[in-house]
Amino acid sequence: MYDINTVAANIRMARLFRNYSQDYLAYKLKISQNAYSKIELGYTKIGLERLMQIAEILEVDMARLVETGNISDDVDAVNRIAIVPKLLEVVCRTTGMGFAAVARVTEDKWVACSVRDEINFGLGPGSELKLETTICDEIRQSGNGVIIDNVPEDEAFCNHHTPAMYGFKSYISIPIMRQDGTFFGTLCAIDPNPHKLNNVETIGMFKLFAELISFHLNNVGFSRTRPVGSLNKVG
Repeated sequence: MYDINTVAANIRMARLFRNYSQDYLAYKLKISQNAYSKIELGYTKIGLERLMQIAEILEVDMARLVETGNISDDVDAVNRIAIVPKLLEVVCRTTGMGFAAVARVTEDKWVACSVRDEINFGLGPGSELKLETTICDEIRQSGNGVIIDNVPEDEAFCNHHTPAMYGFKSYISIPIMRQDGTFFGTLCAIDPNPHKLNNVETIGMFKLFAELISFHLNNVGFSRTRPVGSLNKVG
């Protein structure tokens, strides 16, 4: 079985990555724009044949769209990227944040792949957090980063359960997109003290580092690519 909301989110992100409009996908699939929109909203169950068509149009391995990858393989892949520990060190040094991580985020899991922990947060590679307790789950669904300088002063997150549960006041998390436009996880950092993060320089650095990680993930072959249509059974 596959999670329809995960597939819908992956299709949307891959489409945006290709800079295709919903009208274009609808045209290629020979359906109305409204019918296509319902696919991305998760209102329509997608059959195997339709999923194969979408994957082909978006030039995405169908296995990516249904999230069939092995989490432990993904953790191992990130740890084979020699530059990642240095990137996390730079994140902490330049922002003052005490904890930084590359996290694999799926529809039901948050798993730390690589970590720099200067505040004894207590996570290491392979450690898990309950997905529903994280902000990264919201980022997975929206595809947009979240930046918080000071939780008590942030309208959107001052009453959010995650900062209260984990005791942080500053937070930044930027999505890591695969080279084909599907979602892998996040580059994130937290600290118990407020920090100035919501600025062009810091956001630009995180986006650049997320792109570098994506590039190297593609090169190390973190998920063995299968041709479109090679998934014999879906659903």
